[in-house]
Amino acid sequence: MAAPKKADYAAALLDWVARATNGVDSLQVPPVYPYATEHFHPLVDPSAQQDPYQNSVFSGAVLEAIRNDIRRTTLPSWLQKPPSNLGSSKHGKLKADHWRIACTVNMTITLGRLWSEATATADERLALDNFMHLVAAVDLATRRTMFAERAQAFDQHMLEYLRGIRQLYQAELVANHHLSLHLVDCLLLFGPTLAWWAFPFERYNGLLQRLNTNSRPADLPLTFMRYFYMGSKLRSMINTEAHSWPDLPEFKSLLHAFRTTIQDAARGSRIIESTFFSTVDSEPSEGSGKEESLDPPLYAILLDCVNSRVDPSRSTYASHFDAMDDNRPILSATAVFLPNIKHDGVLISESAHGVGNACVLFRRAGSNGQGYIGAGQVARIFQHTRNDSTGSSKTETFLLVKEYKPLSLAHQAFDPYRRFPDIDTWLCYEETYESQLLVPLEHFVSHFASYTYTPSDVKAPCIVVRSLDRT
Repeated sequence: MAAPKKADYAAALLDWVARATNGVDSLQVPPVYPYATEHFHPLVDPSAQQDPYQNSVFSGAVLEAIRNDIRRTTLPSWLQKPPSNLGSSKHGKLKADHWRIACTVNMTITLGRLWSEATATADERLALDNFMHLVAAVDLATRRTMFAERAQAFDQHMLEYLRGIRQLYQAELVANHHLSLHLVDCLLLFGPTLAWWAFPFERYNGLLQRLNTNSRPADLPLTFMRYFYMGSKLRSMINTEAHSWPDLPEFKSLLHAFRTTIQDAARGSRIIESTFFSTVDSEPSEGSGKEESLDPPLYAILLDCVNSRVDPSRSTYASHFDAMDDNRPILSATAVFLPNIKHDGVLISESAHGVGNACVLFRRAGSNGQGYIGAGQVARIFQHTRNDSTGSSKTETFLLVKEYKPLSLAHQAFDPYRRFPDIDTWLCYEETYESQLLVPLEHFVSHFASYTYTPSDVKAPCIVVRSLDRT
């Protein structure tokens, strides 16, 4: 029997269509879209010879802008930077952290910049509002602290996001969309998602999949439990006892080998976990710092800073360079300078030793007595020890910061990020104040992601400050 030809299939198809259209009701026609079909298409690879969606909101040009901004965005070392060829199959499967940073940091910066310009279309502005609702919902739901107002704000953003994808993209809602509207109850009942999300289980599944086995299934549970216990015990011993080891090269070499070979890298979601359960406020970087004399201008700033924060029940400090003897304790004029310091699990560096780790947010007092957040670059890090009138000593760490100038009131109206307060992103001038600010380490808030460009309405170089505060 001869195999059927293509003509036979075509004839059969035409016969089926003819029979199906005998009754008009039997032919199902999809509904007409309420918007032009070239809009709201998925992102496409701009490396193709011709961009089929060049007039689309999500176009190849937008994807290329996101890729360029990824290359130019500065991140701290504890965040995993997404691949600069985002959207291409060449980078393989992305980790959850890559997706989170790409959407909540990189795309927030790029889309907020592009789709807030005066040349942006109405469709682009609607798509931006919808996307920012999603970013705000994710950011609020994954904070390390939770309270009723924050939970309700998350719920409102998620509801607006779902309404938006229904109206803009005619999206069919699925089970996860429905479940997302019940998360507010979980946040109110159980607190931060970090305490009950499934990430630790997924991480252990990955660890188990990478372990070598001896093809003896009956022994696997006991083997896994034994080695997990051994690893946990070893980490506990090193973390609690290594500080008391003798200051000898052999012990330093052992500690370095442990940290580079066994200790997990603290990046991405792991750093969120480690800082949430951190018991160490701060610790100097490896290698002792260098003790130096403070130059008079820096010493004067330190004296003012210490005296402004001293306990009112105790006397203030006198200057080391002041010859007057008024029985006040004299503030030491030396300090130990450090290239970087680890605080609550993250590394803070001088700008000369890592720009990403030097971009910091900090609290400072305003003229009305209320604290506000400043952004700047860390120029120096030092630890200072002082003795009070009772003879007790206190060692404190300080950051010498070059603070970025905030936008003027006139220019704040052109900040494309300011109208989305729940995403904690804003513009500053790229210019810093001439005088540097001394910030106690306890006033450090978080790092921030930075990106520099010149807004068309401001006409001055600005830096995007994308807060990475998880608290």
